[in-house]
Amino acid sequence: MPAPRKYPPELRERAIRLVQEARAQDGDLSLNQVVLRIGQRVGVNPDTLRGWLIRPGFSSVF
Repeated sequence: MPAPRKYPPELRERAIRLVQEARAQDGDLSLNQVVLRIGQRVGVNPDTLRGWLIRPGFSSVF
């Protein structure tokens, strides 16, 4: 039996969208800077958020 997900899908989608928006607004920010900032803002571990971004289908974030 798989472990329950810690974060709801809505939070995951919102966090990914916020990263995409931040990168679009300020292209000088590194992905790491954006992930740290957004992760703190929405209460998601930055490593978890980074993992969501490298899933297939989200490569346009980089």
